[in-house]
Amino acid sequence: SDLEQQHKTEIELCQMADFVVGVGPKIAEHFRSCLHFCGKDVFEFTPGVFVDFAAIQLSPYVRNHGKVLLFGQGDVEDFELEGFHIAARSIAHLNDIHVLFVGVPDGKCDQILHRFVNCGIPRNRITVRGNCSNLESLNKVFCEVDLVLMPSRTEGFGFTGLAALSAGLPVIASKNSGFGEALSRIKFGSSCVIDSEDPSVWTSAIKGILKRDRESRLDEVKAMRGSYAQRYSWSEQCEDLLEKMF
Repeated sequence: SDLEQQHKTEIELCQMADFVVGVGPKIAEHFRSCLHFCGKDVFEFTPGVFVDFAAIQLSPYVRNHGKVLLFGQGDVEDFELEGFHIAARSIAHLNDIHVLFVGVPDGKCDQILHRFVNCGIPRNRITVRGNCSNLESLNKVFCEVDLVLMPSRTEGFGFTGLAALSAGLPVIASKNSGFGEALSRIKFGSSCVIDSEDPSVWTSAIKGILKRDRESRLDEVKAMRGSYAQRYSWSEQCEDLLEKMF
């Protein structure tokens, strides 16, 4: 298959390289395992907090209805692979929650809507939009929502989740993502990571976050963001990377 051939090519390139860097704990661990046979080490580099998003000032005002954000990856066929059916079913019975799905390919809005409706979310509680490809549009979306879900079953890292945390938004991530694994290593981070595909487990986590008042939620995320920035420092990791390279 195409995926098998891609993986084979990646391993061959790693064997040829003098130095291999894995972005995030999941990818680093995967390639450590695959390259163990040839004694090749893998340097783990986990992205730190994005300064541009950390500058966003989220309003503490209380909304009448909660809004949850999901990021699409651009392919309707990956709906289940990305775990969107899990997210949809976890929200379906939460009548006061609206879903904003960003990242719909051109001409695919109806297909995405149909998928969500089939999972039990009424048409009037789901909004779909195209890609947010720049900082300004992402900033606007982050200011519009209360919570970001990352239910992907295959995510290598999960930069959109890290962007949301950097902006100070609550995030619930799958343990299967590199970002989820990175979060589980920091103080209070494991409470935002779910190692289950059971929608009811995700429902409980969503309720647990949204039942608290918005201001205290945002304060908690700021504290978590600080722990993340300390654990995954850009400058320290860059110094370690340069030292290893030389």
